[in-house]
Amino acid sequence: MPDLAQLERDLDALEQDEALYDDDSRLFRAETPCNNLAARFQALKTLDFLEEAIQSRLFRAEAHCNTTRSHHHPTIHLQRILSLRADLEQRNDSLYQKLRSGIQSGTGTPRQLRTLLENNCRYRSGDVACLHWGAEAADELAARLFHSDCLPGPWSATDAEMIHYESTPVSALLELVDRVPLTAEDRFIDIGSGLGQVAMLIHLLTGVDAVGLEVMSAFVEHAAREAATLGIHGVTFRQGDARTADLCAGTVYFLFTPFRGRMLQTVLTRLRREARARPLTVCSFGPCTEQIATKEWLTLQEPQMNHEFRLAIFRSL
Repeated sequence: MPDLAQLERDLDALEQDEALYDDDSRLFRAETPCNNLAARFQALKTLDFLEEAIQSRLFRAEAHCNTTRSHHHPTIHLQRILSLRADLEQRNDSLYQKLRSGIQSGTGTPRQLRTLLENNCRYRSGDVACLHWGAEAADELAARLFHSDCLPGPWSATDAEMIHYESTPVSALLELVDRVPLTAEDRFIDIGSGLGQVAMLIHLLTGVDAVGLEVMSAFVEHAAREAATLGIHGVTFRQGDARTADLCAGTVYFLFTPFRGRMLQTVLTRLRREARARPLTVCSFGPCTEQIATKEWLTLQEPQMNHEFRLAIFRSL
């Protein structure tokens, strides 16, 4: 554990870091949006670590009945940490509200949203070797934008092969937009759409018609409510089990491992029948990619993409 002097130096550096306090008011006014969310994202993680270290020292001080107070005492450092965290979180809240308002009013453009997201993740256009793992500032931004960090109720899967809800990395969706040429003739279907973040982001970034298919009705209601609040009209959400529900005549399907085993096999068989009527693109992320890659009616766009932390894109034969 770092000594108190080092903790104080780290805290001093955060309080003096100008990148944390730059004005975000140009979010929808400049060609390239101005924001410093990534710096605050990392700073908040550092503050969590510092708070844990200070709390540990306070516990030991109380155990030894050390009640002396000075500007070096851990309690003073804890107060500074809490104050700085509140300031940074307030700045983030203001940024998220500006972004939501920009979407609601139509003043925010797909290009601006794309730039904002890409500035806050490791992925860059054309990087087909990017591994999508670990939380990034872009993921928090999307979660706060669509309120997809707050489950509307406990996870209650109706089948043991269903996988619990987890948000798709934003970086994987940016790569999908780059590698799949979505047009007005396409319909994007997110199978196991959770709280709707994927469908809404894909629509906002491309304008394509998007549908979220989700088995849990509370999740569907949440997603539909968020889309309506933000004024996103090109997205719909439907409740249903992908083994039996209408697959919505999609041309591009996305699966972030919503289920496994026989349930995944059943859905893939249904998609094969869909592919007899029209060409399909199937995009996957997570462990389900390995099973999808065994299907002879699908061809993997790049063989090296058969990896749990890479976006895999398959075309129907």
